[in-house]
Formats: sequence, C-alpha cells, structure tokens
Amino acid sequence: MPRTRPEPIARFTVDSLKVEAYEDRGQAGGAAALAVAEAIAARQAEAGKANVVFAAAPSQNELLAGLVADPSIDWSRVAAFHMDEYLGISPKHPASFRRYLQEHLFGLVDIPDLHLIPGEAERPPAACLAYDEILRRNPTDVVCAGIGENGHLAFNDPPVADFIDPLLVKVVRLDRACREQQVHDGCFPQLSDVPTHAYTLTVPALLRAAALAVVVPGARKADAVLATLRGPISESCPASALRRHPGATLYLDRESARRVL
Repeated sequence: MPRTRPEPIARFTVDSLKVEAYEDRGQAGGAAALAVAEAIAARQAEAGKANVVFAAAPSQNELLAGLVADPSIDWSRVAAFHMDEYLGISPKHPASFRRYLQEHLFGLVDIPDLHLIPGEAERPPAACLAYDEILRRNPTDVVCAGIGENGHLAFNDPPVADFIDPLLVKVVRLDRACREQQVHDGCFPQLSDVPTHAYTLTVPALLRAAALAVVVPGARKADAVLATLRGPISESCPASALRRHPGATLYLDRESARRVL
C-alpha cells in the first residue's frame, strides 16, 4: 500500500523556493522521501534512469530511511552520487560520508551504478577533475540535501561559496562554524579532530538538478533557516541560493521553522 503523505503545519513559498513545515523531523523526512521517490520515478519514465546526489548527515536519517522503505523505487535505474567528503579520509573512518551513506542507504538497497568521491586520493586535483567529468556525463536530476548551521550547502561555507562557480567539484577549506557543527552532530569528539579541508560539489553543481529536496530539522538550524528565507540572496548564506530554484523544496520541522512561522 502507498504510504500516507503527512500533512504540513505550514506551507508557503519564498521567491521560487517552496517551504513545507511539519510537526516533527520524522514527518519532514518522510514527506521529502515521498517527493524524492516521485521525482526519481518521473525521471526514469522520461529518460530511463535518474541521476541522484545524496547528502550525508544526521539530518538525512529520516529521508534515507523513507527511501529504503519505499518498494516503488527502481534502484537498478538510479545512478547515485554524493556531494562531499573529507579530504584525506578513508571510507572506513567513522565520520566518512561514504561510510554514512553505505550504512544508511547504499548497503541497504541494490544500486549498481554508484559513484563516490575518493577522499583518500593521493592527488586531490586529479580526483576533482575525474568526478567533474563523471558529473558532466551524467547531469544531476535529483538532489537530496541539508543546510548547515552556518547556512552552507554541501561544504560550500560562506567564505568559499560562489554562486557562479565554473567548477562542479573542488577542494575547500572548512569554516570553523562548519567544523564545530561536526562536533555538535557527534561525528568527531572535538574540534581538533575535524579535518580542515574537504571535497564538495559547488553551488551551481547542486542547482543544476531539476528537483532538490532539502531536509533541515532541529532547533540548531533555526537561525540558518531564518537567514535562508528572510535574508538577502548572498554567499553570506549559501543556502539562500535555493530561493532562485523553482524545483527546490525546503522540508522543516517545528523546531527548525520556529523563527519563520
């Protein structure tokens, strides 16, 4: 039987960005999962397959669980990518984004067409060029994303975000606020353990997709949500670029939405 779509407590649009707020993070993630499944199916019906980029963070837990539980998704016709990875980290490291996605998605469904950023690559510029080439051969259809406490998209923190970046993937230095979030999320025990650099898909690379489901739960994200929706569209809050995308939807829970409702 099809899953029931939860009813939002609020629904509105800011510029081109659709916003849906739900009672709790489970409902927000579940609603996003249903929308992603529909976007995947629509693209597969049109083109035969769907190219999907996934984020790796605790904010994505409910979305990914919903996708795993959805029997309607034809994973054999999905090409899967991820949007960022720490520089110099192996896929076995507890904080590796590849490990997170393996545990929450890739190891639970059968995706034969899987493309991962090699965080431990000896030549990062060459790794960026190789991943860039793959992305250009397989233009992104659907993005599953979150927003950082500093308003970042992927690892496009305010100091390095570029809304007209000509690159699709690059190595960036992580903002202190971003690194502190990794400690808040329980990914690292202390700030000194968090890597200082990472690979990331750029803002233009993410916004190339026709559909973006951006799940942002929790009280610690309330300020970032406020800046995203009520502040200027500026690299000072990279997520504000979502307001220019008619295919993006922001999924909030009551805590993350408390400053915009």
